[in-house]
Amino acid sequence: MINKFYLRIVLIIILTTICCSLFGQILLLLINISKNYYQYLILLTPIVLIFTKYSNKLIKTHGVGMKYFVEAANKEKEKVSWFFPIVLTINTLLAHILGVSVGREGVAVQLGGAIGKNMTTNDLSDRQKKYFVRLGMISGFAALFQTPLAAVFFILEIIGKKIRVTVSSIYEFASYIVAAFISARLSHLLGLEKFFVDVNVSNNDINLVNILKIAFISIILTFIGILFVIIQKKSKVAVATYKYLTWVLLVLFIVMSFTLNFRYASLGTNLIDFSFNDYSNIKVYDFILKLIFTAICTAIGFSGGEVTPLFAIGASCGVVLGVWLGQPILMVAGLGYCLVFSAATKTWITPIFLALEVFGYNLMLIIILPALLLYFINKKYSIYS
Repeated sequence: MINKFYLRIVLIIILTTICCSLFGQILLLLINISKNYYQYLILLTPIVLIFTKYSNKLIKTHGVGMKYFVEAANKEKEKVSWFFPIVLTINTLLAHILGVSVGREGVAVQLGGAIGKNMTTNDLSDRQKKYFVRLGMISGFAALFQTPLAAVFFILEIIGKKIRVTVSSIYEFASYIVAAFISARLSHLLGLEKFFVDVNVSNNDINLVNILKIAFISIILTFIGILFVIIQKKSKVAVATYKYLTWVLLVLFIVMSFTLNFRYASLGTNLIDFSFNDYSNIKVYDFILKLIFTAICTAIGFSGGEVTPLFAIGASCGVVLGVWLGQPILMVAGLGYCLVFSAATKTWITPIFLALEVFGYNLMLIIILPALLLYFINKKYSIYS
């Protein structure tokens, strides 16, 4: 019994990591190929949207999403079909090939959760079953973004899991840390590159004026994340109420994409690259347009997620705020990268470790105050609630 239990843990970590690493590499390859043909491919978005909706209904996964796995990590739920992660992956790849503005973490986290959930058997306790789901979700996020500490706290925060000071809880938490580091390392060895920018803020003066500016910037970034949640949720309600609105919004997305030369297509890695390598290419309206594009695409039913677009929204908004307030551009772009994502997911410990693993310890120390502000400001809004 004990040997089988640990064997399943190893299988969950390895299977999730291999699948998510390959998914990440294939996705980036397809985006790199298709971005030169968006003007033709985007015309196929109605077909892909219909296929996405139909395939979800066909395998009875309508209603199975992040909410399902957040609940499955806390209480007993029925298993999902093994076809679910396959269909989710295919639908997400198709969306990105056509330039749809969505993310990719949905595949990683849900794929890991599905593997963990389907590894459970009746001989396991309810606690062990929930543990497998959480383990898979953490491994998936860690494999895709290669940020193991952020992965652990992100999943634990969005599911509302509290770490109690007991021997069993400490062992459980330690196992998440070990699994996340194994997933991140194995994913890298399999060929998926990690995004990292060394943000050196040692030349930035620490004085009252700069501290107040950072606090002000943090509050704005937090409200940008909340704004995304509000627009997305209102759009989903409107689409559910007025069925024809799906196609109106899709036509609007296609027309805007043509008009803006596909600047806001797919993940938004172009905006992230501009923010940290050539910020003069960032326009003052980039973050709000990327926000609208992603909110529309996720609201009408395309698969993928929101996390990487949130990184892009935050980084580009950070550049604008940094220029406006005379703060180091890389520092504020890094704050935006972490805080908008965290505000939209209602996580406040995660951005501290995300800053450490993506930008280095200098930014991690600076982001502690903004993370505390985020905690007190956002008590209600999350894309996962």
